[in-house]
Amino acid sequence: MKKGYPNHPYRVTTDLKQLVKSASKEFGDRVYLRYKGKAPDEIIDVTYAQFDDMMDAIGTSFFAMGLGGRHIAVIGDTSPEWIATYLATVNGGGVIVPLDRELSHDEIGNFLKRAEASAVVFSPRFRELFKSLADSSDISYFIEIGNEAFDDPRFMSTATLIERGMALIEDGYSDFVDFVSDVENDAAILFTSGTTGTSKGVLLTQANIVAAINGSISMLEFSPEDVLLSVLPVHHTYEMTCGILTPLTVGATVCINDSLKYLLKNFKKFKPSVLILVPQFVTTVYKRIWDTAIKNGKDKQLKLGVSVSNLLKKARIDITKPLFAEVTSAFGGRLRKVVCGGAALSSDYVQGFNDLGINLVQGYGITECAPLISVCPFHWNKYGSVGLAIPGLEVRIDREGEEREGEIVVRGKNVMRGYYKDAELTAQVLDSDGWFKTGDVGYVDEDGFIYITGRKKNIIILDNGKNVFPEELEEYVYRSPLVAECVVVGKELEGGETVICAQIYPDFAKAEEMGIDGLENIKNTLKEYVQTLNKSLPLFKQIRSVEIRKSEFDKTTTKKIKR
Repeated sequence: MKKGYPNHPYRVTTDLKQLVKSASKEFGDRVYLRYKGKAPDEIIDVTYAQFDDMMDAIGTSFFAMGLGGRHIAVIGDTSPEWIATYLATVNGGGVIVPLDRELSHDEIGNFLKRAEASAVVFSPRFRELFKSLADSSDISYFIEIGNEAFDDPRFMSTATLIERGMALIEDGYSDFVDFVSDVENDAAILFTSGTTGTSKGVLLTQANIVAAINGSISMLEFSPEDVLLSVLPVHHTYEMTCGILTPLTVGATVCINDSLKYLLKNFKKFKPSVLILVPQFVTTVYKRIWDTAIKNGKDKQLKLGVSVSNLLKKARIDITKPLFAEVTSAFGGRLRKVVCGGAALSSDYVQGFNDLGINLVQGYGITECAPLISVCPFHWNKYGSVGLAIPGLEVRIDREGEEREGEIVVRGKNVMRGYYKDAELTAQVLDSDGWFKTGDVGYVDEDGFIYITGRKKNIIILDNGKNVFPEELEEYVYRSPLVAECVVVGKELEGGETVICAQIYPDFAKAEEMGIDGLENIKNTLKEYVQTLNKSLPLFKQIRSVEIRKSEFDKTTTKKIKR
């Protein structure tokens, strides 16, 4: 097996307008975006050339409306218009403000004000909200995705925006088309997860985003024949950079998943070859595979198949494709690569997917790095690692004394400019030499692979001074099939002693399947599991308390549990 960085050829992106124009020129008639229409079984394709025209039309209208170079927010479901708005804004010298569609109305209003947005583009579900905000906000234009007609001149549809832009271009108006961006200027404000008071506005330049795109395509070998299924929220920089913009470099097709409840159906409809996911989707899908096998009485057969396949792989004989065709048919039959990022993933799942012939690799990113920091190459996958740093990114470990682990600190072209209008907070994480403190704790091995062991802010400090990373213990707890969700925390007892506590939301359907009735019996079974687990752990890491939840933990839209 070839070691080191991948060496496949790829096109280097210099700026985002060049990215779209080059893709349109080279892959014009190929399908860039594919999504379901309103009619049953209707599939709509948007070619690379059509998308280029859409971006130009929206950008031209923005210039004609006096929005060139301004801050423009976008919120709602993934759509060609959402993506074109992002690129039209940035390629017109403006700053895009992608907002989480799951935010409360108060949070949306607060973020629009903090970001100083001059216009907002939104999905129809937000129509009433923005009608109520129109008279009290400083926003000049409210633009709904679709073809709705409005009486208020401040409101319009993207269909009207595109129609006007195309007419202006035909009449020779070329201010947007001819505009050349400075890639070092501000391009995006991304609000991190949290309440309006704690969220930070990450300020990225176009150069930051471009560096992450180049890092993504250099590490992950995609081709024009690849089909990606966009599952994650499009406002999230991980999805936008890796799942939406990176495919433009190779002419791949991005299919839009319209709803999580239709995810399995959409696997079969769109037949993706590549998925960009977060751990919750990976674990859910993997458990579904084995639950289905058990339900159909084929789990022993599947286990035997895995054993035989792995044995043959040692002799360089790969029979995974025909052997596990029934399993992979649930994904449409073509899935060959999965990139998982956003949070820690147990190496058991990485191994499990690879056993079935699906090459799953872990990546590591943070919004402040646009977001990509590292990823395991498909040809050299170290289980448990989040991979090699993308080319051009420096990584160091700030450790104390002879400790192997320490805070992961990075420097490179993808590192943010800072937090929007917050110099004090920026100075806490970004020094004058450009080194950014990630807040993650880990180490780098002799081959340059990064391993994350926890978050600095999550560390549990025990009375004896020992530090415990809850993420490590959570990985062990998750190995119980009865555990749907888990958070490990430090719990202070009466008298002041701090002990390790596992808060668990059980998989109630699995409990019923296993014949475990009632909350008390589920709790006792989980306590027994934890007691057995403790025997394999050092004394200071042992879990002393187990608490059972009746409801799921609150999560971000990328399915991270809010601690």
